[in-house]
Amino acid sequence: MTNGSRLLSVRLDAALAEALERHCAQTGATRSEIVKQSVAQYIVEHAGPTLGGLAEALLPPAPMRTARAARAPRQKRFRDYVREKRRR
Repeated sequence: MTNGSRLLSVRLDAALAEALERHCAQTGATRSEIVKQSVAQYIVEHAGPTLGGLAEALLPPAPMRTARAARAPRQKRFRDYVREKRRR
C-alpha cells in the first residue's frame, strides 16, 4: 500500500454488495473508489468542520453552478403561478 493508506474490510449485505458491483460495472469505477468517496461524503455531512475539511480534500471538486442554474425548478413554478394569478 502506498501513501500511508490502510486496508479496511467492510461487510455488506448481499443486496448492497450486488448494487455496488453493478454500479462499478456500469461506471468503470473500482469498489475502493466508490467506498472512499462514500465515506468521505458521509464525514462531510455528519462530522462537522474538523473531519469535514479532511474529507472534502479527498472528494473530487463539485462542478460550478451559476446563480441562475442553482435556482430550484419549484421556485420558478411558484413564481410563474403567482404571475398568472396577478394577471387574472
